Amino acid sequence: MRGATLLLVEPDWHLAFAGQGLARDDLVSFARSLGVADRVHFVGELAPQQIGVFLRALDVFVFPSLAESFGLAPVEAAQAGIPVVANDLAVVREVLAVKGKPRALLVDVADTCAFAAAIRTVLTDRDLKAALATRGVDLLHRYSLDTMIDRFAALIESVQPTATRA
Repeated sequence: MRGATLLLVEPDWHLAFAGQGLARDDLVSFARSLGVADRVHFVGELAPQQIGVFLRALDVFVFPSLAESFGLAPVEAAQAGIPVVANDLAVVREVLAVKGKPRALLVDVADTCAFAAAIRTVLTDRDLKAALATRGVDLLHRYSLDTMIDRFAALIESVQPTATRA
């Protein structure tokens, strides 16, 4: 929570949470205790057709997840051209890279000051923000529907017994 506190020191910055979780009530109470409840927005679950609208409203997408199996949310944000700051998890590092180069700022979320500083940097450094937004679009090809279908087809073919292949 300390990192969020550092970011909300800026009086014109807002924080939006999408989705649901067990910590929602605690986060609402925490925002009230800091006197920033009017700048912290809980939008709840989003329908698939609302995700793009939500993403386009953001200046930066923050993904502090402690554990992930894939990391679809930051991929979608990066594909939409939104700069991403994410926890430096191996899986997130892998999915947010093209040719081994990251398409996001990856920072250990356990270091809340460093994580908050990375977010602040993206919000204040126009060149970095533009570079991350541009690089993130590279993920469109990597995770396009055609690419994913081709990969699934290749996987299925690789596990089929050779006698059934024609």
